Amino acid sequence: MPGRIEIHINQLGPIHDTDITLKPFMVFTGESGTGKSYAALLVHYVYKILCTYESAGFFKSIGASYDKHREQLPDENEGFLFEFTLKQFEEWCNKNAVRYIGESLGNFSLDSRVDIKFLGLEENYKFKYKRDIVEMDGEVSYFDSIQLNDLPSLRLPYRSKKWDELPYMILFRNYMLYILRIKQKNTFILPPSRGGLVCLNDVGRGNFLNSKGWMYNEFISDFSNLKSAKPNEEVYTELSDSLINGKINIKDDDLYYEQAYGEIPITATAASVKELAPFALMLQKGLVGEYSIMFEEPETNLHPELQIKTADTLAYLLQKGCRFQITTHSDYFLQRINQLIKLGKLKKKGVECQSVFSSISDGIYIKEEKIAAYYFEKIDKVNTTIKPLEIGKNGIPFSTFFETVKKLSDEENRINNLLDTTYGC
Repeated sequence: MPGRIEIHINQLGPIHDTDITLKPFMVFTGESGTGKSYAALLVHYVYKILCTYESAGFFKSIGASYDKHREQLPDENEGFLFEFTLKQFEEWCNKNAVRYIGESLGNFSLDSRVDIKFLGLEENYKFKYKRDIVEMDGEVSYFDSIQLNDLPSLRLPYRSKKWDELPYMILFRNYMLYILRIKQKNTFILPPSRGGLVCLNDVGRGNFLNSKGWMYNEFISDFSNLKSAKPNEEVYTELSDSLINGKINIKDDDLYYEQAYGEIPITATAASVKELAPFALMLQKGLVGEYSIMFEEPETNLHPELQIKTADTLAYLLQKGCRFQITTHSDYFLQRINQLIKLGKLKKKGVECQSVFSSISDGIYIKEEKIAAYYFEKIDKVNTTIKPLEIGKNGIPFSTFFETVKKLSDEENRINNLLDTTYGC
C-alpha cells in the first residue's frame, strides 16, 4: 500500500489543535485572516522536502557526510556507512516547517508547533557501501555503490570527492517519492498579488523583496527558472489558450502577450492575464506536471466564467497526476469543484454524462479520493479552527459560501418586491 502524510497542528498562527491529511488536490477556504495561507504553506513545505533538495538540510544537520563515512571504513571495499531513524527526520521536518512558514510570511518570531507524520515508511534506515566492479567491452570499471536498506543502490564514480550529504539525500528522497506515489521533482508557489510582480523589472523586484517575506522571493526565483526552462514534450497549449485567450512570449527576459491581432507587453494586459501568466507559461512549456503547485486565490481578478475555466483546468491536470494546494474565497470556483466531484462519482459508477453538459469537456472531473477540503472558521478574534469537509453524495458541503449566496439572492428579491410595490410595476 502507498504511504500517506498526516499533520497535526498544535498551533500555527491563529490555528489550534487541527489535523490535516495530504491529498493531491488540497482546498483551503473560509474567511480572510483565518490562517489559510499558513496551512497551505505548511503543506507546500512538505512537498518541498519531498520533491526538491530541501531534505539535504536534514542530513547536514546530523553531520552525515558520505565522504567522511567512506574514508572511515575499516574495509575499503565494503561496509556500514551511516544510519538514522524516521523519528529523527520527522523532528527535523517539524522544526523547519515552522521556520519556513515564519520566513515566508515575514513573521520571523512565529511560535508554532506541528507534528508531521510520514506513515507507511520504514522506521530505521541504514546506508551500506560496496565497491562495484563492472566489465564492459573487455574493460573494467570501478564504482562506489551506496545502498539504503535493501533498496536499489546508487552508483558514483569510484573514489570521487565532495559528495557530502547528497548521496544520502537522493536515495532517501527517491524512496519517499516511491512509497508516497509522488512523481513531482520540484515545487512552485503562486502567491497572492503575483500579477504585479510579473510586470516588474529586476530592479523593481529587488526593491519589493527588501520589505516582504520570503514567499515572494521564492515566487520570483521559481518564475525566473520557469522562464529559462526548456519546454517539455507534453505541452498543454490548448489549455493555456483557453485560459488567457492568447500566448505568453519571452523576449530579453520580458513577457509579452500575443493574440491573433498582435502582441503587447505584459504590463499593458488585463489584470486577469497578469495573474494567470505564470500558470499559463507552465502549461505552454508542458512543465506543470513537474511541480507541486501552491496556488493562492486563483480567482483573483478573474471573471466568473474564467474562474470556472480555471477550476476545469486544474481538474483536468489532476487526472494527469498534477498536485495543487489551493486557497480560495470564490463561490463560483467552489461550486464548479463540487460539480466536478459529482461528475467523478457518476463516472465511478460507469455513467458517461459529460455530453449532457455543454460547458464540461470529456475527461474533466475529480475523483473524490484525490481531494481534501478544509473550512477555516474563527473561534474568536485571534483563534481559528479548521473543519475537514467530508465528501458526501452532493460533493463537499461548502454550506457557508452557498448560504451567503442564498442570503444575497433573498435580499435581492426583497428589494425588487419593494421596488415593484413603490412604483406600482
